Amino acid sequence: MDDKYLSVLEYDKIIEQLAGHTSFSAGRELALALRPSADEGEVRRRIRETTEAKDLLSRHVDLTVGGARDVRPLARRAHLGATLRPDELIVVRITLLSARSLHYLLLRMAEDYPLLAEIVGAIQPLSEIIDEVGRCLDGEGRVLDEASPTLARLRRESAVARERLMERLQRIVTSSDTGRFLQEPIVTERGGRYVIPLKTEFKGRIPGIIHDQSSSGATLFIEPLATVELNNRWQELQLAEQREVERILAELSGMVGDEMDAIVVNVEALAELDLALAKGRYSFALRAVPA
Repeated sequence: MDDKYLSVLEYDKIIEQLAGHTSFSAGRELALALRPSADEGEVRRRIRETTEAKDLLSRHVDLTVGGARDVRPLARRAHLGATLRPDELIVVRITLLSARSLHYLLLRMAEDYPLLAEIVGAIQPLSEIIDEVGRCLDGEGRVLDEASPTLARLRRESAVARERLMERLQRIVTSSDTGRFLQEPIVTERGGRYVIPLKTEFKGRIPGIIHDQSSSGATLFIEPLATVELNNRWQELQLAEQREVERILAELSGMVGDEMDAIVVNVEALAELDLALAKGRYSFALRAVPA
């Protein structure tokens, strides 16, 4: 149909209203790109699809694509070798979970909803990615100890090293011999190193490395020489832990990248289903019936 006639019919406003019933960006894009068809078979197929969606929604009122996102750009980045952030991997997992759930749900109901089942038929469950990301990351994106034996060991050793470091520093700040040289009997941090606040006039009374000075100049933040090796050990373990975390994230990202094509197909299927459900919701809102 000529765009001039679509403009007269305010088709763009209708499509915008339809798009408002979609649940994620990929479905919205399909809605906004939708154009009338002059093919009778295609028109009838679209009507049947909307009828199926309405019936499905009447039986499953809260059915949606379940928090899916358009993760195609993430999959492509991973395919090119990029390491995805934990929050990005979680979004990929949520999207794949949604695709898998809807795939199984509608295939079980294929006799009642053949067109909707056809849409999700192309979805690949990709359970290995879902399970592995779920095993390695918690809901906040923290890499879990269970992600690898090496990570669990490094975190245990790091906790022990920090405890030993803090014990030594606490002995220094609470000692009657050294505590009187401090502004406060506290341990603080500067540049990732644990330090103590030495009064400037007592510079040198506690041998150590100066890491910072207060704005007033009255306090020097020093790392006592007695704790340098403990501080070094703790930092070494932290760096090793970070390297292991990065290795785990790179491995998970590699799994996503290896399945880029399947993930793209899954998102496209979810978008089609999202559009079908949006048409069903819009039809309910308009109290529309098949002509």
